[in-house]
Amino acid sequence: MRNIAVIDESFDIELSLTYQLLIQYSNRNFSFAIQDTAGMKFIAYKCYWFDSPVPRQKQADHIRNIINSDSYLTRAYQSVNFIYQTPVSVLVPSALFRKDSPGTYFRFSAALQPEDKILFRKIPAIDAFVLFPIPEDLLNQAGFMLQNVQFFHQASPLIEDAISGSRSDTDTAQVFASINSGSADLLVVKKEKLLLYNSFTVRNTEDLVFFILYLFEQFGLAQEESPVILSGFIELYPGLTELLQEYLKQVVIRRFPKAFSYSESFGELVPHQLLPLLNLSRCE
Repeated sequence: MRNIAVIDESFDIELSLTYQLLIQYSNRNFSFAIQDTAGMKFIAYKCYWFDSPVPRQKQADHIRNIINSDSYLTRAYQSVNFIYQTPVSVLVPSALFRKDSPGTYFRFSAALQPEDKILFRKIPAIDAFVLFPIPEDLLNQAGFMLQNVQFFHQASPLIEDAISGSRSDTDTAQVFASINSGSADLLVVKKEKLLLYNSFTVRNTEDLVFFILYLFEQFGLAQEESPVILSGFIELYPGLTELLQEYLKQVVIRRFPKAFSYSESFGELVPHQLLPLLNLSRCE
């Protein structure tokens, strides 16, 4: 994947306090988008790919170097939303959530590291909390360098977006696949209800197709009726859409969300690669 940057001619760094900064960081890439909140218009986007995965113990230094090296990131913004992308998370219904000991929810699902800090964020669309680990030194470093920053897991924008796009007047379920380097977030939504959210480790195209078809089997979905809706870095898995189309009748690749407007320069971008970053602007 290549690095890319687009900046609208209307962008004015002196007006940064009227803009929202959206960031997504994983051990393989870093991207950010800037939205002019006055018109809900996206006016800048950058994405960097790393030569090799960044170890967790080095991510704090890494994010400091990234922020210091980019003049767009050193400014103060109206707000900053930051996705720490990790396949490790837990969803807990609000009625069952107790914030005093969040680590206990991972007892049977993941081995946490000593340096981990557990964050949690409510997802209103499903009245539940997503809990996720983040290296504490990374959290402190990014929190120190970015004013008015809030941290999120990718589940927040993915679930909110999937629920908002679901319909209550049909029995047809939808399968959403947000694809990353080495993992994929898969969701099943029906009648504005979340039936499943999970992250899967994937090594190749065949792995990804297997997990998607497995969901169709487990939930008894009709391959002719239920669409699979793809977003993320699909290009990392050659032949994915063609292989899925051998089994499924409806394979849809996401476009830019219609809730926002975009600079003409965004025409140079591949729309599906920017989700869930763009939808992060709707998360609180």
